[in-house]
Amino acid sequence: MDGMTRASFRRVCFDYGADGATTEMIQSLALGRAKRKLSPTFAETMARLPGEGNLAAQLIGSVPAMMGASARKLTDLGRFNAIDINMGCPARTVVGSGNGSALLKNPTLAMEVMRAVRESTDLPVRLKLRLGWDGEHITAPELVAYAEALGFESITLHGRTRMQMYSGKVDLPAMRAIIGSVSIPVFANGAVTCARDALSFLEATGAAGVSIGRAALKQPWIFEDIRRLRAGLPLREHNAGERVQVLIRLATLACGLRPEAVAISEMRKFSGWLLAGLTNAPELLTLLNSITTLDAYREALERYLNKLAQTGDIHIHPEKDPSSSLDTVDYRRR
Repeated sequence: MDGMTRASFRRVCFDYGADGATTEMIQSLALGRAKRKLSPTFAETMARLPGEGNLAAQLIGSVPAMMGASARKLTDLGRFNAIDINMGCPARTVVGSGNGSALLKNPTLAMEVMRAVRESTDLPVRLKLRLGWDGEHITAPELVAYAEALGFESITLHGRTRMQMYSGKVDLPAMRAIIGSVSIPVFANGAVTCARDALSFLEATGAAGVSIGRAALKQPWIFEDIRRLRAGLPLREHNAGERVQVLIRLATLACGLRPEAVAISEMRKFSGWLLAGLTNAPELLTLLNSITTLDAYREALERYLNKLAQTGDIHIHPEKDPSSSLDTVDYRRR
């Protein structure tokens, strides 16, 4: 989710009822050693928009002293509700530096990192991790127990190892055993692609809640959907009108944080995700890919929506979007 969970996208998720979020990954070495004013790009990583709810600063690194120094700096900013230590990211560039899920291979160092952060802040501290590096190195049980002993606020547990990346089955029995071994809240993560998946995941793991990442990129309203299902209410259709308005709001927020041309260029991926399944979406996406201003982006979307409304075709057609980059799991069949 690095590069995705900027303040603009988080704000849209909060609009739809997300209970909390984390920033993009903040590199502890860069922040801990920084003596001058941070670059605009780095500063944006730590931006927080009005209206954002419970927000944790997501800290990544493997040098305890730098993790502690960064935790102090983040605390001093006075804008975050917690510090979240990332030991779950499986990206090659991250683990190649010994960070993220690479720490799962070295539980002693992982514990030193956890202790350094805990001793450097009076904010609540959270831990995000996977089951282990691979099937032979399942270290989550001891790290979760240590987090509880240190007084961490909560855990986010991804039900795969690092070597599985984002494919293969999540290990539900292992997750349930870890969740049941501690008294602090554990949030389940991995392979949730829709609201019904989330409820099934909760039931299968006994988790306190569900942490959602990639699924929210294509459906930021998933948080509302989960709330409706838990309340016994039917799901709403998130039709073309709603999707266009979400894109315009997201683009407007993004342009307030980044240079306009850069922000609009980065909207291409969100445009593709949120317009999938709508009539003539490919033609619109071709046009949007050539646009560089917020006004032109808004006008193109509104013109497209008006054409759909004139024909009454504002609904989603799943058959027009047969492919998905997200894995799908039905926990009820296990």
